[in-house]
Amino acid sequence: MTSLEIVGLVAIILISAFAVVAVIVAIPLFRLLNRVRFMADKLSESLIPMVEKLKDTITHLNTEVGSLTDLTQSVASIVEQLEKIIKLARIVVTSPIIKLISASAGLISGIKNSDSQQE
Repeated sequence: MTSLEIVGLVAIILISAFAVVAVIVAIPLFRLLNRVRFMADKLSESLIPMVEKLKDTITHLNTEVGSLTDLTQSVASIVEQLEKIIKLARIVVTSPIIKLISASAGLISGIKNSDSQQE
């Protein structure tokens, strides 16, 4: 056997050994990849309905926020109307009361002055 044949034989043995090692490593690797693919498919199946529910929840939340905005605007309008009513009540009630008190004070003062002059 020549040295070239020995080198060829060693190369064939090394290539065969690498092929066997590659097959031994590849089998668990393929199993792992299949499990990952299976888990990704399951995750995709469960994730799509979850995203749809989240979308529906966000849509409902946006509707509720819109309703809350309308309610806040209504309350603000009611408060403005109430402020106007209170201002009107002050004008209508307090102005005559002040005039009545002033007139009473004037009458009392006038009565006291006339009593003082009669004595």
